[in-house]
Amino acid sequence: MADMGIGAMRLHSYQEFQTWLAKDLEVRVELEAMIGDVLGIDELSLDALEAFLLARYGAPGDVYQLTERGVLDAAGRHIGLVMLFKVDGAKWGIDLENENNAYYRLPIIKLPDGAEECPLTLATASIDRRTGTYLRTVVENYAEDYNG
Repeated sequence: MADMGIGAMRLHSYQEFQTWLAKDLEVRVELEAMIGDVLGIDELSLDALEAFLLARYGAPGDVYQLTERGVLDAAGRHIGLVMLFKVDGAKWGIDLENENNAYYRLPIIKLPDGAEECPLTLATASIDRRTGTYLRTVVENYAEDYNG
């Protein structure tokens, strides 16, 4: 099967997005079972997630394989959850209207000033950058920028 990239992860309706949100706990439990540890919801859990992703994938495109998309989804959910807890005013959202938005039909974190961040793309960026601290650094920078 050809690599479909992140486009294969796009949702098609607000109802589908709500169903995606409702499955968060069970998906995160499966991810923790794969990792072999409880992640928690702090910034350090992002280092553990990133270490898992780096050990599992040699390149960002590897996570788009049909058998691996669930891992990307679970990683994005965890990144988003940490952002919700660490960045004041952050909330889940989805843009189902603006086809020109890079995050069109993808789960995003909406920030208080209207900025958006896509946890799925953060996961693939961490695989590409291979620093081991990329995810934590991004979330810490958002917290510094948005927290009073």
